[in-house]
Amino acid sequence: MIDFKVIKTGISKIDPLSLVRSLIILEVVVLLFSTAAAVIVEILVFLCFISSRKLHHRIFSEIKQPMVVMALVLYVMVCMGVLYSVAPFSESMDMWGSWRKLLLVPLVASVYTDLQWKQRLVFILIGIITLSAVVSFAGYIFNFTIYYKLPVAIVVDNRATQGMLFSVAMFACLVVLRFPMSQNSAPGWLLKLSAVILALNILFVTPGKSGYLAFVVLIMVFIFFGVQKKIRIIMLLLVPLVVLALLLASPVAKNRIFEGIDEFQNYEQSSQLTSTGIRVVMWKNTIQLLKRFEHPVFGYGTSGFETAYKQQVEGQKGWQGQPVGDPHNQYLRILVEYGLVGLILFLLFIFSFFRQGIKGPFYIMGIGVVLAWCATSMFSAHFTTFIEGRFLMIWCGALLSLSTSQKQAEYTAQ
Repeated sequence: MIDFKVIKTGISKIDPLSLVRSLIILEVVVLLFSTAAAVIVEILVFLCFISSRKLHHRIFSEIKQPMVVMALVLYVMVCMGVLYSVAPFSESMDMWGSWRKLLLVPLVASVYTDLQWKQRLVFILIGIITLSAVVSFAGYIFNFTIYYKLPVAIVVDNRATQGMLFSVAMFACLVVLRFPMSQNSAPGWLLKLSAVILALNILFVTPGKSGYLAFVVLIMVFIFFGVQKKIRIIMLLLVPLVVLALLLASPVAKNRIFEGIDEFQNYEQSSQLTSTGIRVVMWKNTIQLLKRFEHPVFGYGTSGFETAYKQQVEGQKGWQGQPVGDPHNQYLRILVEYGLVGLILFLLFIFSFFRQGIKGPFYIMGIGVVLAWCATSMFSAHFTTFIEGRFLMIWCGALLSLSTSQKQAEYTAQ
């Protein structure tokens, strides 16, 4: 016989705060490898918050944080966009559901006010991603795939996502080395080894242009915060040139870069759809759509881009007239779907991360990712994609959350 009283007693002894913190770390880890598993863990996170009064109180106590306020404002905008969207209601609801990742900001911020848990998140992520980079190297050297749907040497969903997350982990290693967080930090030699492994993989193995861009941005952020003022400007000018030279010295990176340049130069004559060519065409068509000035203030509504774009390209022949659901530019998509009001709110949401009062390495690691995502979102929509979007909300929600502990006060004063 199952003794339900014993089970109930055991469950009641579980600390909901520690449980949800652990689940959030688990979501970040499984997010790298399985979207289905990430959804399951995310549901568990939401259920923890729904069922615990202790967690309810924490949410309300952190509600005034700038990034929390703007995440909620942006989510309200998405909800309102469903009401007037030109898209079919089912499509609008699907997009509304995907935007629930914004709610991760207040949820994560409310429980990651402890420095030890922030540190735990950083080191677990560095460890998992470094191991992934080692496996990626093995796949590249011995020419095998981890999963039949993935290319050789790709272990994290796709090459763009892998390059971006490897760049984040490398950046985190550099920040921790430059600004040690505590005596319990990982050994310096291990962090240096991880940074080297990750950098070499980005430069010579993972062929993702978004990864290259994130890599450059994060290196620049590290120089800005981590290098003395006397040589900072010189480093900011020289290091991008050094990184470019390394990329051009890498056969994998050089091929991707020149492939993109060739696609950009010849997209009008090409009979084949290409990654860069379709982006240029989508941007031109989207700008023409905006010039019609039909819904300039509030846009076409949640998920309205695809419907509006389809009308814009109607009659165009070939791949140039192909309907798409995403212009591969976050800012253009926000402008089309939510108008000038939406774009202003979205930019304020980004700016809110910079207004968080936390200082030190966690601020640098959080802001670095925000800036990298802002850059790559010129060519994609990484605030709304499944993996990149969730990673941003959890990473920044955790690291930029204001700490109420005495440790944070002591650290800030140093």
